[in-house]
Amino acid sequence: MKKIELLRELQDLDSALDRARGSLEEKQARCGDEAELIPYRESMESARRQLHDLQVKGKELDHRLETETAKRRAEEKKLYDGSVKNPKELAGLAHEVELHKEQISDLETQVLLNMDALESASAALERAQRSLVEKERAWKEAQAALEVECAALAAEVERLAAARQRVADQIDPATLRNYEMIRRTRGGLAVVPIEQRACKGCRISLSSAEVQRARSSPEPITCQSCGRILYLP
Repeated sequence: MKKIELLRELQDLDSALDRARGSLEEKQARCGDEAELIPYRESMESARRQLHDLQVKGKELDHRLETETAKRRAEEKKLYDGSVKNPKELAGLAHEVELHKEQISDLETQVLLNMDALESASAALERAQRSLVEKERAWKEAQAALEVECAALAAEVERLAAARQRVADQIDPATLRNYEMIRRTRGGLAVVPIEQRACKGCRISLSSAEVQRARSSPEPITCQSCGRILYLP
């Protein structure tokens, strides 16, 4: 097999290897990546905090209501049990009882509103939990599929690497070094065809002599502009 044919085959294998390795790296980077779960977890945690805050508020309101109710009862007892005789003190007690009643009424309203908010927050937490469970299930299924894809790509990389080595072993060291140097400096593309008397790598037109050399020379011919190895399809 001619050198240029071996180099073309090597270029094809290297290009396929680049694609397979790139795809493998991209998929491996996604393995175990839980970024898409974060918003769902944050949403659930936010709903949980809101429910907790409302529960704490509910306990505080209940305690305040019990305290105000106890104060009102104590004031009413003093007002009606005959222990206070002074009219001025009795008027003051009556005023205190009315104040306690107003505060109790306001607290009862707050308790009812908080109960409604608690019901809504509890439903919101249940929805957030269901969404997270569903998302985690889908994520785990996607991860399992991703692991299968990674295994297949790893096997493909291994197969291509072995095939590349077999071809590289047939190329003399100097030619191989030159090819690999061109690949490094030319974005992974060292061997390109001549199309319409131009190098496909840099699109610069070639002379008739250069085209003829590419056709007949036993040694690889390079583009005078970009340095890539040329071949005629």
